[in-house]
Amino acid sequence: MHEPSTGASPAGPLCNVTIPVFNRPAATESALRALASTSREVPFDITVVDNGSEPELVKTLLRLRGEGLIDNLFLLPRNMGVACAANVGWELVPAPLYMKLDNDTAMVRRHWLRDLLALWSHGQPLSNLGGAFNREMLHKTPGCQQTPHGELGLCVGNLPGQAVLVPQAVSEKLGFWNEEYGLYGGEDGDYGLRMQAAGLPQYYYLGPEYFENIREDDDARQTYTARGIDKRRLHRELVIRDNLCMGKLFMNKILYLSGLRSLAPMRRYAVDDVDSQGRVRLVERREYKEFQRDLARVAAGLNNRFRDYVMSYQLDGDTAEAMRQMLARHAQAAKINQGL
Repeated sequence: MHEPSTGASPAGPLCNVTIPVFNRPAATESALRALASTSREVPFDITVVDNGSEPELVKTLLRLRGEGLIDNLFLLPRNMGVACAANVGWELVPAPLYMKLDNDTAMVRRHWLRDLLALWSHGQPLSNLGGAFNREMLHKTPGCQQTPHGELGLCVGNLPGQAVLVPQAVSEKLGFWNEEYGLYGGEDGDYGLRMQAAGLPQYYYLGPEYFENIREDDDARQTYTARGIDKRRLHRELVIRDNLCMGKLFMNKILYLSGLRSLAPMRRYAVDDVDSQGRVRLVERREYKEFQRDLARVAAGLNNRFRDYVMSYQLDGDTAEAMRQMLARHAQAAKINQGL
């Protein structure tokens, strides 16, 4: 339990650490206790948004709030998706800096926020910062900086969302996580695309120096299987759906990078009310439903053309020759007069 005097300053926290939670009780409590035991010399709030977890975990979260380990607790009526839960925490606890932290990620560095801010100071201020899984990932893109505060890498794709920092100045340009991707979606990839389209840099820190992943494989499988969530299929279909239509992330990539779509996507849900216990009432925005309806009409024609394009794909000469040689080695090459 952290002491109240180590919490946010009277002017408010510098950083709002929002943890979206959907079940995984052991990992969730471990992650919360690890974060609460770190230093608050740089003040931050711990904000938990529960996404319709089982009642026992909700009771645990209420208890942890009572112990002082959670500063802000918001309870959604059902699983509204990672992006929605993360956005609720982002919206309801304003701060100059925001972090989305997964509920299976435990901070292991006591002065993590102080040290990350020192490292980040060597980059451009209008940027994001996220944890690389290893040094290979950190060094993949040329331009990694060796600084007095550690290595600051460049990301040209999207940052992993497990412990990512976004300044308020960036969110004023790009908005919140995109809520179009459902229960377990591509909001991290989507934000990375918008950063690229805006010409804003994304930086890596070396994640294992700051946090560890809490392994709870059986619990994770039960969590998603019980709710009919096939994470692997959902990830795959972000790019190409099983019917050879564009995945939503692929389509948004085209729209963002071509300059056709706003880089601040429309929110799907609006916070209608928050009661004294932190229970949140959400309403789906009418304008969002109208936008998705009209988008689907235009996307249908685009997908028909895309499917035709995929099915008409032909090998270039060099690739065809390499394929012919391989097939010939296995006696599977077509004969010249085959079919005559």
